[in-house]
Amino acid sequence: MTDRNSIKIEFAVQISGERCAEEVQSALTGIGRVQIDVAKGSVLVDTATPWIEIQRKIEATGRKAVLSGFGGQSAVSMVDHGNETSNVRGVVRFCAISADKPGTVVDGVIDNLAKSRPYKLNVHECGDISAGCDSVGDVYDSADISSDENGRATVRFVNDKLAVWDLIGRSVVVAEADSAKRLACGIIARAAGIFENYKKICACDGVTIWDERDNPLAGGNRGEQKSAL
Repeated sequence: MTDRNSIKIEFAVQISGERCAEEVQSALTGIGRVQIDVAKGSVLVDTATPWIEIQRKIEATGRKAVLSGFGGQSAVSMVDHGNETSNVRGVVRFCAISADKPGTVVDGVIDNLAKSRPYKLNVHECGDISAGCDSVGDVYDSADISSDENGRATVRFVNDKLAVWDLIGRSVVVAEADSAKRLACGIIARAAGIFENYKKICACDGVTIWDERDNPLAGGNRGEQKSAL
């Protein structure tokens, strides 16, 4: 029986040869079906494990890994708006289980939460963040999540009602479970599926994919490395 929670996730990985590929393959033992293309520097995993945990396993071998594709029909929200006081931020991805029926795998990570606390991960009606998280409309769908002892919430579940095509243009909001206070939000946009993103260098500013996650998401100073502190 096929696991409905299992999806294909693609990573761009700094692989220099077969020995490197074997080490990555070994690090991913037990998490699902793994295919490695050394020439393209691609690692494709069919798994029910959250992508952030797979990335951590790959990078434990000493190689950088960047998520480059997620399932088939996919969407993503960078949850980094309306967080001036909370500093809560993260990434939430949505992947369709079927091309023509509702059902979505929700996979993400939220950081800078209070330790070991319940929260709400909400999809709101619209993607208007002109007034931060106050202008995104009413709750369209809601899920319970919780933070760990480090203030991180790792999310992975199936929502049978949501359809990816209906989510694009809406927004994700992280809210307190008891007061419903909105802590951070982001617009849901279409994301690259597997085999759709072979970019290694951003044509606009020359930032490589290996350095991109350590730099601002946008702006004229993207080429400047962030402080490690």
